[in-house]
Amino acid sequence: MIRYYYYHIFYVGMMNIMVLVPYVLISHRFDGAVSSFPLAIACGTLYSYVTSAVFQRFPGLGLPEIYKLFLPVWLANCLNMVGVVVWCTAGIIVLFSYSNTVGIFFDPEASSYLNLAIMAAASLWAASRTSRSVQFTHEVLLIVSTPIILWILFKALFSHWLDWDAIRLVADAGIRKPPSMVCLFAASFVFSGHMNITLFNRLNPSDLKFRFRWIIPIVGTFFLLVSFFVPIGFHGTQAVGNYLYVWSVTTDSLMMKYGFIQRVLYLFLLLYTFLSLVFVMNTWHTGMEFFKACFKKYKPQTDEVNVPAINWWICGVLAGLTFVYAYFTNDIFNRVAAELWLVTRFIIESILVMLLIVFVVMKKKGYMKRIDESRSPQSGGANR
Repeated sequence: MIRYYYYHIFYVGMMNIMVLVPYVLISHRFDGAVSSFPLAIACGTLYSYVTSAVFQRFPGLGLPEIYKLFLPVWLANCLNMVGVVVWCTAGIIVLFSYSNTVGIFFDPEASSYLNLAIMAAASLWAASRTSRSVQFTHEVLLIVSTPIILWILFKALFSHWLDWDAIRLVADAGIRKPPSMVCLFAASFVFSGHMNITLFNRLNPSDLKFRFRWIIPIVGTFFLLVSFFVPIGFHGTQAVGNYLYVWSVTTDSLMMKYGFIQRVLYLFLLLYTFLSLVFVMNTWHTGMEFFKACFKKYKPQTDEVNVPAINWWICGVLAGLTFVYAYFTNDIFNRVAAELWLVTRFIIESILVMLLIVFVVMKKKGYMKRIDESRSPQSGGANR
């Protein structure tokens, strides 16, 4: 169904907070962040349109199957492994960031490894399920959390504590500076929900049309502007640069006058627990499927009755790597790692978009290396 595609657009737009996108942009608030927004919106919208249009021509196929249609096996496997690294690294960074955030704001005296262990166990179990189970879990958690997150965002946006003069000052000063490439790469992440189609296109039926794509720039621009300008309005043009987890501090400034929980921060952290688990579930599941696609005998199955043992092993390794990462790193290193990941993601996404266009041309000219053997009735069962 087409709604599953837009679920990814929405949740990735909201998840930019946990990938430290606001921190990167606010660090450059007087140095090209604002002027990079139009470029990020244009690139994100263009990439979304191109990927959806290309995958619409390959119904029921994920990116690993499309690679094998046009490329030598060794090259397809190399590209699959690039996907494994990019997707799984994102899940590890988010898991570490959110477990640290929970530890700092909920119980600073608790062991950070305890929070990490609970979330890693939940992510391991969820990511090892079938693609269709992951998709359904994604839908339930997003429906529960999205309306309340939007309520928190609008509550912050219309708060009388929001200083519009600070926002106007940063907007006026920032738009006069040349765009920053780092900010372009970071801001474009808000629009990158379309990349999840690289795996979940396996669930799409042959007659699916990607309608309502005009929503993508509207949704992405809203989340981008709110996540950047609202913290500036609350903390001022200078003090806002002192916070790493800037949105957690911002929501701690909000109160629910009639709620049974007075501090909005607790509700915010609970909802972002759901979103973080959804993000890690999707990234690890995608990385797992890309890794399995490197094996010659692998056949994509979206509705397996029993979870294969290899799923547990792969996701278990990812959970173990998260602990290794947490042991050797800290908040400062994680901030640098997140920035490097945002830059790398944009470069790889750009290369992939160009590669997809080449595949469409090759298909039109009949340059497919082999017939589509991987397509099966099980991989396109969703109805619109």
